[in-house]
Amino acid sequence: MKRTPLRRRTPLRAKSPLRRSTPLQRTTSMTATDAQRAAVAGRPCIACGSEHRVDAAHVIPRSLGCGDALDVVPLCRACHRACDAGQLDLLPYLEPAYRAQLAHAVGHVGLIGALRRISGQGRRPTTGGLP
Repeated sequence: MKRTPLRRRTPLRAKSPLRRSTPLQRTTSMTATDAQRAAVAGRPCIACGSEHRVDAAHVIPRSLGCGDALDVVPLCRACHRACDAGQLDLLPYLEPAYRAQLAHAVGHVGLIGALRRISGQGRRPTTGGLP
């Protein structure tokens, strides 16, 4: 198979800054509120105990109607990424210290929905029926 070299229609401009027509804005659906940040301020990560760069991690996504301080738990950035990827099961870390957050999640999405989101089972990729 003959390969042809890739060519740009217009050459790259060196030393010209990239410009954005509109500035980036934070979406309200992804950020934590001030009350949620205050709820986790000064607390260590519930999974690993780290006190460095602890964020407010939503137990139930704000898109499902949760926005108050009972919806967040403190997680460091590494554990927060693992939780969002479905690799971290939060359930052993929530009981008993974060029982109110657990009950709040069950009230919003029901017992099965909360269990799937907290244990990461709802976010894991499927393997096509393989174990």
